Amino acid sequence: MGLFDSIKKGIADLLGKAKDEAVETAVDAAKDKANDAIDNAKDAVRERAEARKEQKEEAAAAERAAHEAARVCSQCGRHASPAEKFCSECGGKIVEKFRVCSKCGRRAEEAEKFCTECGGGIAEKIEEIK
Repeated sequence: MGLFDSIKKGIADLLGKAKDEAVETAVDAAKDKANDAIDNAKDAVRERAEARKEQKEEAAAAERAAHEAARVCSQCGRHASPAEKFCSECGGKIVEKFRVCSKCGRRAEEAEKFCTECGGGIAEKIEEIK
């Protein structure tokens, strides 16, 4: 083998090693980028799950507050606390009084005349508290 052939082979070996290192570096960078994207996606999913959990908790709290506000005396109409079963003013039974759609049963807001879900009429409903 001649001198030029040795040099040529040495250069080819160096270029091959450089190419292999470049490919390995690019693969590592792509893996890092993919792992970062996966981590970001996991964080986004976690954040959305936490937001949904907070929304559910807020909705449950609002529903509890609505139930508490709907508690009244069946005889005198006085608003009652959640612990009361009978009115402290007249001794009447405490009931839950609220408005619902007569068609679909959805609980209605105070100002609604018709259901925003199905168009049904709004009726007052009274339930005994057990």
